[in-house]
Amino acid sequence: MINEPLSGTTRRLAVIDTTFPWKQSGFRYWENMEFYNQKPDTLFFATNRYTDEFPAQVYPFELFAALAKQEGITDIYCVFLNLVLSLQGRCYLTDGTYMPGSNPGLNIMPIIQEHGMNLHTTLYPGGGLGPSTSEEFLRIASHHCSTIFTNIAEVLHVIPNSIYSPVVINTDFYTYTSKSTVNPIQITFSAHRAERKGFPLLAQVFNQLDDQYHLNIIGDWEHDLHLLTHTNYTFWGLLNPETIKMIYEQSHVFIYSGTHDEFALDGFPTTAALDAMATGCILVSTNPRNDHFILEKNVDYLEVEADMKSITDTLLWIKENFQQALEIGINGATKIKNRFDSKVIVQSKLSHMFSTRL
Repeated sequence: MINEPLSGTTRRLAVIDTTFPWKQSGFRYWENMEFYNQKPDTLFFATNRYTDEFPAQVYPFELFAALAKQEGITDIYCVFLNLVLSLQGRCYLTDGTYMPGSNPGLNIMPIIQEHGMNLHTTLYPGGGLGPSTSEEFLRIASHHCSTIFTNIAEVLHVIPNSIYSPVVINTDFYTYTSKSTVNPIQITFSAHRAERKGFPLLAQVFNQLDDQYHLNIIGDWEHDLHLLTHTNYTFWGLLNPETIKMIYEQSHVFIYSGTHDEFALDGFPTTAALDAMATGCILVSTNPRNDHFILEKNVDYLEVEADMKSITDTLLWIKENFQQALEIGINGATKIKNRFDSKVIVQSKLSHMFSTRL
């Protein structure tokens, strides 16, 4: 239930983002859209204004200082560790360690302190938060933030008062669609190119399958297609959300073959996997984080090891037990709708933020 201050005029929210409004930013775009829907007096700022449609004016970050006092901003929200540290002006540790991707030029801490504003953030994997990130950066962020949301154990452990919050999915956009029972089985892989995404392993697996499987590849993988000897695939490249949605709706399986990476973190499931699951795709995924906060393996998704036999055996099982596998896809879509819906999560975040006092 939303706290009373949401309906009053005593609190005014500003959302600060980097490249925005940009649909391909995924959850950030949908989350900000929902902030607007639930609290239309929210002001939006971008350090790099983009051109995608958005129902509210997006101001350049340079205008924040002037508008903060003029518009009565009391609360600021942002996502990612490197951005919140930039806003705090704390891009370096005392030993000189730099927070990757941060920018001291974005420091608005004097304005925050002058006007007694509350700073709130969500710390998801990425945005400077990786396996080797010093815990001291997390502690610095926690000392200057009223509210911290996260979906990973590392932050929950270091910042005990942080609040678990799943990544948002626009389940009004990515909706359940019944799947065709006609072969071939449509498998979709969607990710930006990175070693940890495990494309070479996926190629090994797909090369072992017969023509009753078709692979859709979304992302910047054009230099890796030579790994495929099985020709029953379609390379789509980088796509807008509307086209990706159509591919998910026609797919039976979404596959993630990612591995542990000592340099970068992925959440589990990835946001692309969650989008696909919302349409009813059966998630076949490794789980290098051993994350079982919400999804239950073999009920909501099929968990595999990062090896060819495990993934191949699971895809063969889907073919031999197709109706049972589709039920797992339905379970997954239901779980996404119930637990990852942007409306519910943003309402919860607003409630926590506006019930917080410094």
